[in-house]
Amino acid sequence: MTVKLVPLKCPNCGSVLKANRKDYLYRCEHCGTFVYAPTGAAVDAKIIDFETLLQSKRYYMPFLTYLTEVEIYSEEVRGFFKERGMGGRWLTYIPGGGSMPSEEIVRWSKLLTSNPPRNKNEIGSFRDGAPLPLEIEIDEGEKLAEFVFLSYEVDRPGVLQGINYRFRAKFNGFVYLPVYYDRGYMLGLRGYGGR
Repeated sequence: MTVKLVPLKCPNCGSVLKANRKDYLYRCEHCGTFVYAPTGAAVDAKIIDFETLLQSKRYYMPFLTYLTEVEIYSEEVRGFFKERGMGGRWLTYIPGGGSMPSEEIVRWSKLLTSNPPRNKNEIGSFRDGAPLPLEIEIDEGEKLAEFVFLSYEVDRPGVLQGINYRFRAKFNGFVYLPVYYDRGYMLGLRGYGGR
C-alpha cells in the first residue's frame, strides 16, 4: 500500500501550515486564518485575552462551542425536589485542550455554559502565552455536549429515573480562553475564581 502525504495548506492564502504537534486546529502564520485539520477548512475562532495577573504559566485553551437545543418530552424524577428539566436553548462550551480528565471537562463545561465568558477582551493574536493544542474533534465535542446536558439532569435535586428528550447541537466555532497552569488549570478571566 502506498501512502502519499500531502501538506496541509491554508485555504485562504495557500501557505503550508506548520504541524509540529498533535493538534486539530492550526493558525496560518501568513494571513491568520484558523484551519481545522481533519477537513482542511477555514473555521471561526476567537482569542480572549487575560483579565487577571497571576505568577503562573500562561496559555490559551481552545474551547469548542455548540448552539444547543433540547426538548424534554417526559422525565421521571423521584425525591422531594422535583424541578423542571433543563430544556431550551443555550451555548455549550467544551474544553478541547490541556489533556484534561473527563470529570474536569464536564466541570469546566458546566461552569462556562452556565456563566458564559464575555468577548470584550477579544484580541487578534496570541500574546503572553502559547495556544494549547486542540485535542478533541468537532463530532466528539458534540457527544460531550450531550453528556454535559445529561450530567446537569442527573445532578439536579431528586433522582432521575428516566428521560425522553431530543438533543441538537450545532457547531458554532472555537474560542481560545486564557488559562494559567500551576498544578492544574485556572481561567484567566474575572469572575471565575478557583480551579
